Amino acid sequence: MHTIYNYFNTLRAFPVWVLLFLLVLGTGAVQAQNSGRITGLVTDESSGEPLIGASVMIEGTSLGAATSVEGEYTIRRVSPGDYTLLVAYIGYQQQEIPVTVTAGETVEVDVSLSSVAVEGEEINITAQASGQAGAINEQLASNTITNVVSAEKIQDIPDINAAESVGRLSGVSVVRSGGEGQKVAIRGLSPQYNVVMVNGVRMQSTDPNNRSVDLNMIAPNVLSGISVTKALTADMDADAVGGTVNLKVGKAKEGFHANFSMQSGYASMAYTPEETYGNYRLSGLVTNRFLDSKLGVQVSGFLDDQNRNADVLGSGYYTNEDNIEDGFVPLYLSNVTINDRVTNRQRAGGSLVLDYELENGSLILNNFVSSLNQHQVTQNNTFTTGYDWRGWTTTGEFTNTVINNALQGEFEFGDIQMDFSLSNSISLQRTPNDLRSDIRPESGGVQGLRSDSANLNQMNPTNFLNAVTVIPEGKIVTGVSSFSRDVNVAAQAAALNLQRPFNLTDNVTGYVKVGGKYERNTRDNDEEVLYIDTDRGGLAGNFIDLLKVEWPELGLEESDSHIPDALFRDPDYKVESFLSGNEGITGERFYDLTSIDKMKRMEQIARDNGYYLSAPLGSNVYDYDYTRNFHAFYAMAEINIGKYVTLQPGIRYEQFGFDYTADSTVVFGRLTTPGENYYNSETIESDVTEGENWFPQMQVRIKPTDWLDVRLARTESIIYPDYRAISPYVYFDTYASPSLNLGNPSLKPSTSDNYDAYLSIYENHIGLFTAGVFYKSIENFIVPIEYLTKDASKINNRVSLPQNGDPTTINTWTNLERTSNVKGVELEWQTHFWYLPEVLQGLVFSINYTHIQSETYYPNYYTERRGNPPFFQYVTVDTVRSGRLLNQPDDILNLTVGYDLGGFSARISYQYTDNILRGINSTYDELDSYTAPYKRWDFTARQKLPWLEGLEAYLNVNNITNTPDRQFSSTRRKLSNVQYYGRTAALGVRYSF
Repeated sequence: MHTIYNYFNTLRAFPVWVLLFLLVLGTGAVQAQNSGRITGLVTDESSGEPLIGASVMIEGTSLGAATSVEGEYTIRRVSPGDYTLLVAYIGYQQQEIPVTVTAGETVEVDVSLSSVAVEGEEINITAQASGQAGAINEQLASNTITNVVSAEKIQDIPDINAAESVGRLSGVSVVRSGGEGQKVAIRGLSPQYNVVMVNGVRMQSTDPNNRSVDLNMIAPNVLSGISVTKALTADMDADAVGGTVNLKVGKAKEGFHANFSMQSGYASMAYTPEETYGNYRLSGLVTNRFLDSKLGVQVSGFLDDQNRNADVLGSGYYTNEDNIEDGFVPLYLSNVTINDRVTNRQRAGGSLVLDYELENGSLILNNFVSSLNQHQVTQNNTFTTGYDWRGWTTTGEFTNTVINNALQGEFEFGDIQMDFSLSNSISLQRTPNDLRSDIRPESGGVQGLRSDSANLNQMNPTNFLNAVTVIPEGKIVTGVSSFSRDVNVAAQAAALNLQRPFNLTDNVTGYVKVGGKYERNTRDNDEEVLYIDTDRGGLAGNFIDLLKVEWPELGLEESDSHIPDALFRDPDYKVESFLSGNEGITGERFYDLTSIDKMKRMEQIARDNGYYLSAPLGSNVYDYDYTRNFHAFYAMAEINIGKYVTLQPGIRYEQFGFDYTADSTVVFGRLTTPGENYYNSETIESDVTEGENWFPQMQVRIKPTDWLDVRLARTESIIYPDYRAISPYVYFDTYASPSLNLGNPSLKPSTSDNYDAYLSIYENHIGLFTAGVFYKSIENFIVPIEYLTKDASKINNRVSLPQNGDPTTINTWTNLERTSNVKGVELEWQTHFWYLPEVLQGLVFSINYTHIQSETYYPNYYTERRGNPPFFQYVTVDTVRSGRLLNQPDDILNLTVGYDLGGFSARISYQYTDNILRGINSTYDELDSYTAPYKRWDFTARQKLPWLEGLEAYLNVNNITNTPDRQFSSTRRKLSNVQYYGRTAALGVRYSF
């Protein structure tokens, strides 16, 4: 009821916001009757294709417009008279067209632009140059700070997924998984601080823990463009602190068109010929218009299967804080894990777009679906410097699916423009049954390793692995366990926007825009962990006796009280060329490779006979139901002062209310016999959490000349807490040393003040050169925290903490009291060397560089002993340490050189991402975990074929140098992880008409 009251209270304030709009509406009625308008279409003279983002201005005034995705433009409220239209598009020759405007009439002026040329020569705009020009002009036409990947660039030589396409833009770094881009960080801010949309409709989170969206499930073939907006306007959701990624799906063009492609690929890490050459992708798009071109239908789809095998080496370290070396806390090797990972990824998806043209507007129905399914088997062996060994094997799959549906409309009622959106957005995450088995030395038996070398803990991982040998005797299977997850996320939203132009004079023009949005989000997270231990307790003995009866072919002896590891081995599983032979370690280092079939058989017997037990930590802690109601209203304006200055003030109001249902679990023992009760769990509901925020936004655009553009922005944005962080769940293990994991429903959203300054120089010879700086100041930044305490007030007295014995270890989240900040510089140059001698006129060049710095503060709670024995006490010290933000690289560089000649097109690209912070040590910054700098070369080429118009062949080669992903601990570069994914290649054909 309280939420409903707030909603209507907000609605009562809405008329105040629209007062300016109504005033403009009333005062402009007479002006509208005494003015006319100019409309038209801007196209490429040679191809007839529409030019997106072309500038159409009336000379000597501030009146003008940029062309839409269909190449159309409309200039409203033009006073009667004779004018000259200036039509400009980078890469093309500007046109000046006389036009006469009559009151109450609409003048149609269609314009065809020809490409720039050296005098006496005809220059054909090639595919790559056209794609670059499209991106440049869309970027310049935007009313805010935006980077663009144009439709031509995407379709010319598409990347493996949308994350890789976005990752080529300035300020964007790619978060990789399985050797390919998965998510993107914008300006050093983690993926959950960005918004991802499809045609302006927000995609729901695909991550089980936070608000981030995977882009690796989307093939670029079905997209008609991508934009990344870095400075918010008032009509945009305010929780895009890093930026807003909009994936565009176009609508049907005039006439019947189609585009089909198929490719087969090569993966160097695959084990069999079928896997090595079995990668494939099929994609297609069909479009047409019907009913006198009023109805448009566009259907697209894709299907692919990719091998993403990997070899992984991981290392763990421990510290000796009593032995500081040269001011550093020394790290000693504790363990090394080798991992053979067999991964297969399948993507499928597509879109159906229906649009209908009405007399005063249009309706469009967007439907988009994309899914990623992954099957994976891993074989893992861990070797410790304490002469121990462990082995485990996993197998499983997961599926991520996103579905977006939206009915959108655009209408004109006189000079008033109205658009609306009714949308439904769904994210489904399914992990049906990830299965794991474990092997270790038999308790009380021999150790797992032997070695003739000393000081194993001072070796590097490679030397250590080559210095130890696994002792084959005394290894047993300790059990199997399974993990399942089911996450359902949905959002229904309605949005309405009204826009009205105004003309105070011919040199002071603009528009006023108001609108609102309502959204309801739901999220259901259900996880379960089941297990059977076969190495301890009466339950294990009973189960082994059952196996002897139910599974005699396993080979257990009557006297066996454990399961020997030899009975679970897979003799046909081989690990070859481990780590591509580059780290001095061979596949022979793997001692135990477990049979997947035998794991599944043992799991099934445990399930069927009641021995498969629920683990409270995995089955109760992370289950929750979440509901949020969200309302937003805004008012903004664009004020053009002459042709030199554009002001864009605005204000946005957002109100939210959410509630949770979660579990509170208390563990007071350990399971030793079947049916024993050793924990209690109950469902708890949180109170409705509500909040509201105002977001003033201001942007200024200054164009002192036709080739210089300066943009300034001061905006505000918000970070809502991640789902798990704000859940009211409680998991309290009181057995032995008490530990408490819990969410924090009292978390406040983080807010950010953002400042941007950008300068762009653009001209047909130069192309586009952009230099910009940005700064973000973030309050109440949310971070995880761990500390020891007996004081329940530190957790808002949600749980009574024991006062006797050891203090309780708390793991939760908190808002930082200090301000965090992010700042950086972005440089970019895009150009086409059309003016060089003929053989070089096909050269296209693009480079961007970003330097980022950030500082935040991480809580540091540690216990120190004060006093001398026997009169000493342990005191908890509460302090902080500074560091950069997680997922932030210092430097990002993207370089692309393309060349077109006749029907041939090729592109070589280079990506450099400096080390990225992955983990924080709360006490010592030299113990932080970070990646090595990532350097990667890719090559793509295509050739038009002579046998059929529109037929071409293409080649993609990715990760040419087989660059691995490396991660280090400590500034002394102690190797903690290296992953080899190998190089991949694809050869395909495409037919379009």
